[in-house]
Amino acid sequence: MEMLNGDTQWRCSHEGMRMTKKDRRPVSLVVCDLDGTLLGPGGTGIDKAKKVADFSRSHSIGITVATGRVYGAVVEYVKCLGISLPVITNGGARVAAVGAEPIYEKIIDAELARAVSRELRSLNLPFYYLSGKDILTEWEGPETIAYSESISFDIRVVPSLEPLGVSPTQIAVRAQASEAPRLLELFRRRWSAKLTVIRSLPHLIEFQAPGVSKASALEFLAGSYGIGPDRVLAVGDGLNDLDMLSWAGRSACVGNGCQEAKAVASYVASGTYAEGVMEAVKNFIGT
Repeated sequence: MEMLNGDTQWRCSHEGMRMTKKDRRPVSLVVCDLDGTLLGPGGTGIDKAKKVADFSRSHSIGITVATGRVYGAVVEYVKCLGISLPVITNGGARVAAVGAEPIYEKIIDAELARAVSRELRSLNLPFYYLSGKDILTEWEGPETIAYSESISFDIRVVPSLEPLGVSPTQIAVRAQASEAPRLLELFRRRWSAKLTVIRSLPHLIEFQAPGVSKASALEFLAGSYGIGPDRVLAVGDGLNDLDMLSWAGRSACVGNGCQEAKAVASYVASGTYAEGVMEAVKNFIGT
């Protein structure tokens, strides 16, 4: 796969590493979670996040993001950060550069999605279809407003998802944090033979196609450029970053991250959010 415009410097550095091994930097690609890692609460800290992206590129290191957000809720941030590489979105179910068709996408069969939806309705749980660039729901009210505001993205409310025949990349369920562990266990017993079920945030449970994860998407993306895990630095903060942190040869957790992520990461930054990411990048490139 050819590099995208704007990443020529990284391409030259990476090819030099492969062909001559003169480039001894341990990192060729930085992959960061977005919310809680590069960005602070409510999407704050974009200026500091841009400094991380600019710093990485100035050292001939490619940088991209891996997020649970739907693709459409990521585009403006990616443009602001100047990222032209493909980005991992929809919890690892979609990999695409801004303005381009996906190079990787995993969906839930429409009939299977309907079956899951019927169970969620019976439990009176708010649920959302992440489909390509959009989020769809039948739930109109405080939960949907709160979800929309938390990601600064409009959620489309429809009378019913049943007749639409949508094959989503994810079905997200908002639940009380105290109830989420019980529901996660219930859903895994019911659906684990057909779907991957994860708890991405204390209050958010997600259904995904089998094998979908940030790690599998990252493996695909890095492999597309001939980069092994030993040349990847993954940075995250939450439960849905654990597999990505485990897969990457270099991994870091920002200071505000959860204990599970800190336990998996090979480096724990003292700084929070983008400042912690910058600290981690500098640590692994030796500056």
